[in-house]
Amino acid sequence: MVDQIGRDGELIHDVDTRLSNGRKDDLLLTALPGAVVETFAGERVVRYRDQIILKKQITHLGNPWPAFKKRIQIPKRWLTVEARARAEGLVVRFVGIYNYRDVTIFVDFDPSTYVLRKANNSAAHVATNDLHQAQVVGQFSRVDRNGNHLTSVRDDELSRYLLGGVAPEDPRLEVFRRFNAELLDGCEIAALEAVQDMHAAGWPDRFQAEWPGFYLEYRFDAFVRAGSMLHLVEFQKDKRRGRYDFDLVFRSRLSVDYYGDLKASDIVKHESPGNDADDIRRCVEEYGRFWYVIYEHTTKHSRDNGDVATIAWNEWRRSVGHKGRKEFDPLSYARKFKESVRFQRMMILEVNAANFEVVLGSFRQGQQPDGAERALKVMINKRYIDNFLIYTEPEPIRLV
Repeated sequence: MVDQIGRDGELIHDVDTRLSNGRKDDLLLTALPGAVVETFAGERVVRYRDQIILKKQITHLGNPWPAFKKRIQIPKRWLTVEARARAEGLVVRFVGIYNYRDVTIFVDFDPSTYVLRKANNSAAHVATNDLHQAQVVGQFSRVDRNGNHLTSVRDDELSRYLLGGVAPEDPRLEVFRRFNAELLDGCEIAALEAVQDMHAAGWPDRFQAEWPGFYLEYRFDAFVRAGSMLHLVEFQKDKRRGRYDFDLVFRSRLSVDYYGDLKASDIVKHESPGNDADDIRRCVEEYGRFWYVIYEHTTKHSRDNGDVATIAWNEWRRSVGHKGRKEFDPLSYARKFKESVRFQRMMILEVNAANFEVVLGSFRQGQQPDGAERALKVMINKRYIDNFLIYTEPEPIRLV
């Protein structure tokens, strides 16, 4: 039993079906009026205008892989076809065909990575979320963790896509692209400089020990306000009654489209703690999706440099009037305090009805002061990112 996608993009658990070569051809010919089946460079292909389509069925990888992992196998002979077609000025498509009941989705794998590989067979991977996105919005493109470009396309959109009719991008992605140009500049951000900036702006969390995440929030909030972008994305610092307790509010005109959360995560960590599991579930049920916007950073710890930054931070907090619950200690939080960080990469992960189960690598985060267990939290497992990833910057280096 593996992941399948229904007509409305819903997740269904069922076995893979098998498509004959004739059935695969029929699905393409139905989606592409005027296309024909022919032989090219010794291979059976579908010809659509100046495009040569090589196709395989998308199926699950098999045990022990998670249910969302799917692929096509690219045989070595496709590389010969690609080289011949390119020499003749034709466009070659490596296309995966997903078919379940009355749902058909085509996945266009950019051949440029795969033609460089030497193996007899090369797997091109796709996740359940790629299929969900295509079924819901029509077209969906992304770059996977290995730098491969893929676009999943609903059957009624295939002709338009192949003729250059690319679907418009979500304008909220441009907000983050512009913010990234400022934040992902390769510069090291020193702790004392960051907390002093937040203090000058009166940011509420300027005295917190885990300052990188709060500094990220401060920078993003200032950016969207200065750029008059609140009609698209708002950072919600002061939570109001009746609203979800999440950082990001994604808007369309005056209404709320969905919510999200902004996270800073050490680039070496394999997991990042998320939010209350019941809240995420309710949010997905109400709005259809939830975005985690994760900024990964490299870290220098103060403990590796004689605790100089830790002492300076504690002394500074005292100098501006901050009083902790305990007696002053210049080495408070010394074991974990970050001397500096460098933001290296950002990812937007979407949680929706088709992948919610996977994000529940859940855990209970300790106990309440009264001894009661805290609410169940979700865990973002970075091994499973390809089933959530909708945007990343910078793009991963392609592996060949």
